[in-house]
Amino acid sequence: MNKDDENIKISDEFLQLCHSQLNLLFTQFFAQESVIYLTDSQAEEPKLIPILVYPNSSSHHFPSLPPLQENSWEDSFSDALDEKKNSEPLINYYPNSHAPHQLILPLIYQNIVLGLLATTRKNSPWQPTEILQIKEITNTIAIARILEQKQQITVEKLSQLQKFRQLESDHLDDFLHQLRNPLTAIRTFAKLLLKRLFVDDPNYSTSQSIYRESDRIKELIADFSEQWQGKNEEEIFTLDTLHTSFFLTENIENLEVVNIINVIKPMLENIRIIAEEKNIQVLEKINIDTEFILTNKKALREIINNLLDNAVKYTPNNGKVRIEIEQNKGDKIIVKIADTGYGIPLEDQTHIFERHYRGSQINGNISGTGLGLAIVKELADKINIKIKLISPFQWLENQVDNGTQFILEIPINTD
Repeated sequence: MNKDDENIKISDEFLQLCHSQLNLLFTQFFAQESVIYLTDSQAEEPKLIPILVYPNSSSHHFPSLPPLQENSWEDSFSDALDEKKNSEPLINYYPNSHAPHQLILPLIYQNIVLGLLATTRKNSPWQPTEILQIKEITNTIAIARILEQKQQITVEKLSQLQKFRQLESDHLDDFLHQLRNPLTAIRTFAKLLLKRLFVDDPNYSTSQSIYRESDRIKELIADFSEQWQGKNEEEIFTLDTLHTSFFLTENIENLEVVNIINVIKPMLENIRIIAEEKNIQVLEKINIDTEFILTNKKALREIINNLLDNAVKYTPNNGKVRIEIEQNKGDKIIVKIADTGYGIPLEDQTHIFERHYRGSQINGNISGTGLGLAIVKELADKINIKIKLISPFQWLENQVDNGTQFILEIPINTD
């Protein structure tokens, strides 16, 4: 077959399998000449293309299928595929042919016509038992062909996915590059405000928060670039590098001694500024013997920040949010974050940590992606923090809504 002249795609492995099957016809059934034809799915009209002739494959000569009685071989082949006739092989004799006994069997897999097998011999007619055995050969070829087609489709889809990933990566690179300029400007403006304001100025803490959060965004971008940029596609798609929280380094399981108060205090200042817009009061209660825990600072900050953000987001105006830090009798620091919000329905609680799951909130008027709690759970698992959920949680007198409480159990530094 001249592959440059045809649309049909055939692998060397498939040709080898076809060659072995035709060799079987030659050695076991004394076939004089056998040809495999495949359908060309790219053609406007159904078309059969010869791909292999045996034993003369090196000659690149493919014999034409002769007319069967008064009809063309195409008509006879179509008749053979009819539901009432597809069990009958196409057998014809040509007195003037050097191989008068010809057998034509379609290659069919689950009603998909893939081609046909034509084989001839001159010494004796084809017997029914032989035809049954040759049908098994056609079944083998048909299955191999359908598997090859499926592989070709998979390869094509993978190629398209790789192109899409590259385009996506290029857009992300552009976005990160463009994000740095306005971020630098915000940090500069916040820094200038801090220099011009007195410490007792009400806007001083707000400017501090702006500067602190801009630093956090800068850190996230840097961590993202460090972890993902420069990796080839095989590395990106390995499970070891697939983190829900892409902004954390791959060494997230490496723990260090951290002062939990130093981690939480800045976040409380930030969340109070956000809560003021809804007139939500943020309460805190700290009762611990030690402030030092064994954890990953970045991961802990993301966990608590997401829980505080959710508490404010899902609490109506004039509500309350409370964070408690206490020490149990064992080796754990307990962090409790409670709110007077809408609560989480029982039917949603088993799925609440799944990615993009929003449950009953999907039809509500509060926007979200359903990723916050998924990030919380994954990070907590990685740094050995146990997380519990209680909802409804009534912790104030005359509380209108159900309320929710999340509980974190964090290992204490034992050194």
